[in-house]
This record gives sequence, structure tokens and C-alpha cells, in this order.
Amino acid sequence: MELPFKLSKQHKADRKCQWKKRGMLFTPDEFEEIYNKYIYTTNCELCNFLFLKSQNRQLDHCHKTGKIRNIVCKNCNLRKKDRKITNNTGERHIIKVKNKDYKTGYGFSVEIKRNKKRILFSVKANLKDAITVRDTFIRENPNIYS
Repeated sequence: MELPFKLSKQHKADRKCQWKKRGMLFTPDEFEEIYNKYIYTTNCELCNFLFLKSQNRQLDHCHKTGKIRNIVCKNCNLRKKDRKITNNTGERHIIKVKNKDYKTGYGFSVEIKRNKKRILFSVKANLKDAITVRDTFIRENPNIYS
């Protein structure tokens, strides 16, 4: 079977290192099976998006257990509820930003994007209000999250 993309000689070793760094757990045999499935997958396993580039594919895994779940597109991976949070508030889609309109000198920006397009943007004075805005939006738009 022909690969859907041209891969570098180091691709396999790079993937193994990268996946381990991100907390994914697998035995050597499991790695071989997962890697082969990963390089031959041509569509997202959740939304059927066609991978036009090798960079479009991502390996979805549980951040608590390290178990690998699916080979997905970037958008489906971003919609996962257990996605690792790497911003300055510890809350998905909420960032603490400087804002001189508030007494404290900062506010909390709520921003949700899909396909590089902003679908929600709001700035609140406190984190509690920002969480309420985000959670209300998510509850009212369940089709955005898997």
C-alpha cells in the first residue's frame, strides 16, 4: 500500500519521541500498530475530513490515562473536552488580559474560534463571569463540541 504523503527518514522516530513527550502510553508493539495506522489514515475518524497534508493528522489521546483514541483532524482534536490547557487561567477559551477599563487593570477574555473564524468574543471583569459566558455558549451550541 502506498503512503498518502511523503515522509522524512526520521518521521517514525520523531513521532515516537513527540508522542511520548505528550504523555501517550504504548508498548513497542502497540507503537508499531498505531504508527502504521497513523501514516496510512487519509480521513479524520470523527468528521471524515480529508487530510490534504501530513500535518493535518493528529493523534487524539486521554490526558488522564495516556491511552490513544483516534486519528483526527486539528479541529476535532481541539473540540475534545479533556484537551490539555496551556493558558494563563487554566480555563479553556479564557485568557487573563490587560484592560485599563477595569479597576484591577485586567479582565478575562473569552474567545472561541472555529476554522480560524471567531464565533464568540467577550471580555469580563472577573473569571467567574467569563466562565459563565463560555459555559452558556457551549451549552447552547452543543454541535461545536464532541
